[in-house]
Amino acid sequence: MARKWEDMESRDYESIDMIGILFITRTFRNRSYLGLFMLLTCIVLFLVGCENQMSTQRGVIAGLVLDESGNRVTKAIVTSHRSLFRAETDENGRYEFTSLDVGSHRLTVERNGFYLASKTVELGYGEVLDGVNIVVEDLPDLITWQLVVRETNRVVIDVDCAEPMSVWAAWREIGSSRLQTMPTNLGSEHQIELSGLFPGAEYQVVIEGQTADGRKFVSEVKNFKTVHPLDLAGAPEVPADFRVSQSTDGPVLTWNYSGIDPVEGFRVYRSVDSGELQMIIDETMLFAAQTFMTDDNTAPGRLYSYAMQSVDYEGNVSSLTRQVNIIPSGKIEEDLVWKKSWNPVNINGDIVIPAGKTLRIESGVNLVFSEEDEGRTGYAPDVCEFIVEGTLLAEGTSDEPVRMISASSYPTRTDWDGIRIIAGADQNPSVLAYVEVSQAENGVAVYSSSAQISNVTLRYCQTGFSLHGIKDAEFTGMQISDCDKGLTAENTFNCKIENAYINQVKTGIELLGNSDFSLKSFDVRQARETGVKTGDRKGLILRNGLIQSYKTGLDAGGAISDYQYLTIDAVNGIIVNGADVPVIRNNIIVNRQVPATGYGIEDKTLGRSYLYNNIFNFYQPTFNCDQTGGPILNVDPQFVGQVNDGFDYNLKATSPVISASDSGGQMGAYGSEI
Repeated sequence: MARKWEDMESRDYESIDMIGILFITRTFRNRSYLGLFMLLTCIVLFLVGCENQMSTQRGVIAGLVLDESGNRVTKAIVTSHRSLFRAETDENGRYEFTSLDVGSHRLTVERNGFYLASKTVELGYGEVLDGVNIVVEDLPDLITWQLVVRETNRVVIDVDCAEPMSVWAAWREIGSSRLQTMPTNLGSEHQIELSGLFPGAEYQVVIEGQTADGRKFVSEVKNFKTVHPLDLAGAPEVPADFRVSQSTDGPVLTWNYSGIDPVEGFRVYRSVDSGELQMIIDETMLFAAQTFMTDDNTAPGRLYSYAMQSVDYEGNVSSLTRQVNIIPSGKIEEDLVWKKSWNPVNINGDIVIPAGKTLRIESGVNLVFSEEDEGRTGYAPDVCEFIVEGTLLAEGTSDEPVRMISASSYPTRTDWDGIRIIAGADQNPSVLAYVEVSQAENGVAVYSSSAQISNVTLRYCQTGFSLHGIKDAEFTGMQISDCDKGLTAENTFNCKIENAYINQVKTGIELLGNSDFSLKSFDVRQARETGVKTGDRKGLILRNGLIQSYKTGLDAGGAISDYQYLTIDAVNGIIVNGADVPVIRNNIIVNRQVPATGYGIEDKTLGRSYLYNNIFNFYQPTFNCDQTGGPILNVDPQFVGQVNDGFDYNLKATSPVISASDSGGQMGAYGSEI
């Protein structure tokens, strides 16, 4: 036995298992070491088992890093975030991890010129995963370039690369075939010259590049023009005489260019409702020879502001022209608000508020109407019209009224049509308050519509305020001056007007064909022909009115009417033209214009009497009529005041007619029934 053990000891043992057996045999010779032998045997077996288990928990991951074109990416750093091991791709773009823990590994790839990429991989016991390829995305603008020299037949381009590349320029004249320069040496900065170009021609250029590992990149495509042989240094002049007018197709822009520096074309900028100016046309669409353009992409009733620039052949740009505003004519397509900040608001054609739509005008807005309808539409194609088929809300204040005037340097009474309200009964009523209208043929005209109108001022119009076919309406607070006709009403029913002040007119008030019309607390001054003319169907009432006329004060016609508490100062006080007998009572009728001429009351029908009227300073108090049946004073009423303009027709305390009315009170415009 001893020899056999010795033979075994002489062998070359290659494993820890054999070493353990040898130790066992030696120890076994002495039974006293048996316990120690058993302990060591257990330790050896445990270590062997652990080593075998650890060897089965490791794995391999390998693959390629590629760009989006499939090119292999070298020198990319791949990191396993589970183990924090790193690998670098070789010249073939390959990476490899030979001993990784079992489990989930998030692999990230970093490389200049690319976005950070990642991929998650599950690695099993003893698994070898080859072909785990990762695609990286190119960063934008790896190649950037700009022109540093631009001449009539040559340009120089500076090129910057995010990493070393060999680059070349691919270029062509617009409409011609592609040309290409020779590649440069590897580097991050390059300069390329293009020569033999045509003067004033447009070219398209792209810079292409390739890295040392064969990856290819392309820059942004850009256009440029060589210098025109006639071009001068510096920016060109601003377009002159820039204007905006209206046509049936939309706003028309007109201009002139007379600068020394030749221009390639023009740029047009536009804003909507006071927003920021945005370029809508550039020099590639609007050429140097053009002097006008039409903007057919607009909405009626909205505010558009325009400005222009000149652009020369070298790309130099002039300053902007002044901004010109316009509201395109036509039917508005949505509910709109016109703002004070838009002042002045230019109207060059008809504005129509259709049924169902509302236009609100802020206080303080100034509307300026062209003396010509440039759109040639509407009831009167020659003038601008403001037609309300829906609802108009023009509500100013006493300090900031809404103003509507003519744009003419030499205005007339018919420069534009005025506000024409023709809305149907199913529309919300229009509201006009503290509105001023000037130079219109019909300042405000209401046709069979519902409207709330108060505190309007109408100046220098052919007709200031007119009503046509409406019913059950009340209006108050009118100031009308310098018109042919101040106020007219035709074929209305049960309408009332109070506090109307009218002066410097040909005819102050004309009432025809109305039923149950009431006019109270009115003041007509400086009527050149007739203060008030009537011819109503029935129920007309005139109360507490002052009428001053250079010819006829009241021309009373039509059916039975009631004229009381009037003060009339005219060459001919009242002329009665109707077949029916009107009520004419408690009036003061005087002739301060041409004393001792004319008649106080003249009736075209013989034999009627008109009681309780004080008639003074005429050639004859009555003609074809008399004053029998009541007290007759016919004396100086003793007015306060000395001059015609602004004359105060109140009575002095000593006036003999201060208590001469049929009810014992004051006669005239400031009297009333007791």
